[in-house]
Amino acid sequence: MKIKAVIIDLSNNEVRELDYDSEKWLGGRGLATRILMDHCDPACDPLGPDNAIVFAASPLTGTIAPTAGRGHAVFKSPLTGAIGSCNSGGHWGKVMKSSGVDAIVIKGAAKSPVHITITDQGAELGDRIKIKDAQDLWGKDVHETTSILTERLGKTASILAIGPAGENKVRFAALMNDKNRAYGRGGPGAVFGTKNLKAIAVSGSRKTEVADLKRLKKAVEQSRHIMKAVPATKRVLRDLGTAGLIRLINMMGILPRKNFRDCTHVEALLDQISGETLSEKILVKPGACFGCPIMCARHTRIGDKTGEGPEYETIVLMGTVMDIYDLEAITLANYASNELGMDTISLGGALACAAELFDLKEIGLSDFSGPPVRFGDADIYPEIVYRIAKRDGIGGLIADGALRMANRIGRPETAMTVKGLEIPGYDPRGMPAQALGYMTSPTGACHLKGGYSIGLGFFGGIKEVPRFLIRQAALTSLNQHNVGIIQDSLGICRFTGYAVGLEHWARIYSSVIGKEISTKDLEHIAERIATLERMFNIRAGFSRADDDLPARFKTEPIIIDNRKRIISEDDRNRLLDDYYSERKWDREGIPIEK
Repeated sequence: MKIKAVIIDLSNNEVRELDYDSEKWLGGRGLATRILMDHCDPACDPLGPDNAIVFAASPLTGTIAPTAGRGHAVFKSPLTGAIGSCNSGGHWGKVMKSSGVDAIVIKGAAKSPVHITITDQGAELGDRIKIKDAQDLWGKDVHETTSILTERLGKTASILAIGPAGENKVRFAALMNDKNRAYGRGGPGAVFGTKNLKAIAVSGSRKTEVADLKRLKKAVEQSRHIMKAVPATKRVLRDLGTAGLIRLINMMGILPRKNFRDCTHVEALLDQISGETLSEKILVKPGACFGCPIMCARHTRIGDKTGEGPEYETIVLMGTVMDIYDLEAITLANYASNELGMDTISLGGALACAAELFDLKEIGLSDFSGPPVRFGDADIYPEIVYRIAKRDGIGGLIADGALRMANRIGRPETAMTVKGLEIPGYDPRGMPAQALGYMTSPTGACHLKGGYSIGLGFFGGIKEVPRFLIRQAALTSLNQHNVGIIQDSLGICRFTGYAVGLEHWARIYSSVIGKEISTKDLEHIAERIATLERMFNIRAGFSRADDDLPARFKTEPIIIDNRKRIISEDDRNRLLDDYYSERKWDREGIPIEK
């Protein structure tokens, strides 16, 4: 299936098109990774002009398939030096495809701030895609930028933009679309900042072609029927959003606290930040991304401030991991993060690292300007968020991420990261398969890119697995990893996986492209994409040694079911050996040529 990728070279102010065969890569994550390998040297400086960032849609994007509106971005991460890979909901991915573009490659760097407009109107490529001056937008936050460009281009335009964090090359700066949706992890916003690229505005009316609409409608009807029957997708996520996981993850004993020192919480405090409390106290209404029947988004209000969220990960990383249980403070910090353009997972992980360094007296009040970062101190929000985005005083230290900060201070053990990426809100000591997912994720500690195995511990149904078993962990993690690759490459939401499986998506995908694709075919494609991501990282200098966990998880136990739980070094080696073997990689994690 041929698609056209638009190559935009900001150094030379040039735009051209290239044909790609998307069938081997599905679309989204897989296609973007394939294209990145052609346009980016994995050994390049991620904050240099030789880095590239690729956006890709899938054949499903914009169809009636449920949740088929997500876009995917791939780049070399300024935070980790590994491949960066993230996706976002909202409407930008769908509108990008409606603009007549299946993939966008941004190369080089402009001499001064610019933004890009893409439409499906115009006979020539230069009429449809334009690079425009953006000096008047530089310095403005995401919401201001979005409002200005929407007023200029019309309400049908969808805006992807960076805020001051991206401009100042905060290494975990996000790309924000539709104001509050984020391509969050790994620092894509810093890549835009390096390129002097403020925003990409897309608009258009192109319809996604479907080979067999009758069959597609039937397959979609079946999938939606199941999604309306399963509690997670029918009710739980709509009623409570992702914050509904707070109590559940705490019941599993893996809700982290104080930079992952332990997982113990005072129930009365935890109640103050639960999904139930969020819905009762600050929720205005639920919302949805394009084509989504689940409606997990939270439109919220604190006083005269409105926004979206906070999501589960934000509440945990900027809440319990900081030993803060103040929902209003967390929400205002979340609003600020969205406006300034930052990944709240890495932001919270870096703040917790700083708080531990203050506890250890490795950082003192006289070392940097700004407030001390202390566990339990909600008063630092949202001021500290603004300081980080502007690289002001203590904010400049935190802006480089937990690992660089900890290494600079000389206490690397305080950074809860894998490959330099801050760990999300699930303690790996509570499930070896999830620990392995963090270790082998191509992007570093990501609960999505390494496979969301935690879900099999509470929404697994007939697929539920014994979560403490080492010998089953590799296959569980690999399968979840592959499912995630397929979902990201089809441009659909991970939450659909609580209700429908790959057999449904194989039917839907086959209907759209007009060629029969089986679940086995999808799994083979996932293997191909996983291998390509691994090869990028190997060429970037990563090895088995980087597939590791912080020492805290290997030596400091948490208590679950009256037993001490760690992932020991022996466990780590067993997990990696088994995983590499299942992947058909050698013992060093290098794919074996066939």
